Amino acid sequence: MAFLAGVCMVAAFPPLSILPLCLVSPILLNAVILSCDRFRTGFWLGFLASLGAMLVAFYWVIYVIHVFGNLPWAVATLLYAGFCGFGALNLPLFVGLAAEYNRRRPILKQSPRWIQFWFVLGLPSLFTFVEYLIPKLFPWYAGHCLYKQLWLVQVVEWTGCTFLSFMIYSTGSTLSLWVLSKRHAELRLRSSTAFIPAGLVVVSVLFSVLSFQRGIDSAQRTKDFRVALVQANIGSLDKVAARAGIGGRVRYVIDRYKALTEEILQGETPDLVVWPETAMPFYLVGSGVYTLEILDAVKLWGVPLITGGYYPFNSAIFRDYNAAYLLDPANGVLERDVYYKNILLAFGEYFPFGEQFPKLYLWFPQVSNFKRGKDQNPFHLRDGTKLGVTVCYEAIVPSFYRKVVKNGVQAVVNLTNDSWFGPTSEPYQHAALSVFRAIETRVPLFRVTNTGISFTVDLMGRMSETTPVYAEGIVNDVVPIPKEPPLTVYVLFGDWFVIVCILMLLSLVFSKHVALLVRSGHRRSSP
Repeated sequence: MAFLAGVCMVAAFPPLSILPLCLVSPILLNAVILSCDRFRTGFWLGFLASLGAMLVAFYWVIYVIHVFGNLPWAVATLLYAGFCGFGALNLPLFVGLAAEYNRRRPILKQSPRWIQFWFVLGLPSLFTFVEYLIPKLFPWYAGHCLYKQLWLVQVVEWTGCTFLSFMIYSTGSTLSLWVLSKRHAELRLRSSTAFIPAGLVVVSVLFSVLSFQRGIDSAQRTKDFRVALVQANIGSLDKVAARAGIGGRVRYVIDRYKALTEEILQGETPDLVVWPETAMPFYLVGSGVYTLEILDAVKLWGVPLITGGYYPFNSAIFRDYNAAYLLDPANGVLERDVYYKNILLAFGEYFPFGEQFPKLYLWFPQVSNFKRGKDQNPFHLRDGTKLGVTVCYEAIVPSFYRKVVKNGVQAVVNLTNDSWFGPTSEPYQHAALSVFRAIETRVPLFRVTNTGISFTVDLMGRMSETTPVYAEGIVNDVVPIPKEPPLTVYVLFGDWFVIVCILMLLSLVFSKHVALLVRSGHRRSSP
């Protein structure tokens, strides 16, 4: 049952996207919690739930380890099993803590009213808090499975996705009162209790309706911006070969991006062209032949280009930044700006503790050693448009994304490379997680990848047509961007809803302790 709970939780995500299963998972987890008598048992069963989730969601880790780590399939599978065991400790900790509380204060022996509140508010609060508390290599919340339910999720402008996780678990936990009452008569669902999750859903729907109405009425506060995203279907191995100067790979990379861009320019001229992460496998500074070719092409096109590339780190030979460049031809002079990726991907772009133990890079030469950027400087186009920049992984880290948006940007460009993960479900999962950033911040997102999926997201979370995976593709879309960038409640205050969860949890726990003390005092004073 625990293992199945984890499977159901991630089956609601792409590529399966069986959304009702997100409500089945809390039912199973609550049944598991009631069966536990101590923290150790709960932690072990939560570990099985985590294992089920990780095995279904992140099987593509095997591909990455084998192809880019140059390790045999058997070794890659063993490493993946270890990754699954420790990749989502939020579920073991949640089930363990809930089981321990059940041991100290048996839930089924409490008052009927308290039991109802514990299932509808207490357990969802604990789940949401622990989910937020435990860091993950690939950050995701249960609420992210609702990324296409725009009629329900606009509230994240205020609350962030933690509210959606709470709402999902509260709804599923309420259903568990009805399902589990057949085994435990104490869990009989009261109609008054069902009003709580129903109220959360109604509030979310009403907020979404009002948000869409506000979006329709805000036409005067936005301007149309045409952006062209170029997906040339050139994977990481091709770029590695190009950077090493193997054969004609550099020539091939440049020709494909130039040809697709010139195809776009045959129609209506865009305000911006975007190429993906490290699209150009060389430095776009200096006087190299390929560098000058790109700079001359941008001047000829007369259209600003944002592209990924490398940037040299002056104090270290053979150590670079993973960078994004703005090449903007203004008045015949090329204006150039650079952003350095801040959040590097562990075991891909750096080795954890590699700074302290440099020999790790000698033992594992396949792991890159990029320098980490520290600033979130925006790009300014000649027409006054101010753009935030994120590279790959950074678009699914809400705390970092808020820093980018706080610079007053009108849209955020995300350059991504998902070819590391092969023809798996990862590109779909990665894309789904990034959609929420546009709703949380009310700032559009332009996401371009080298092998898919590329798309735009407007400030209401509506996605444009998406490019296919492992195929060439172009997105040429007009997106309304705000003239005066907003600062939403979530941008200003972050995940404040987690504090609400903590307060609800403490109030339920301490209210029970106070009740016990009162009853104990009455007994002592009785004759």
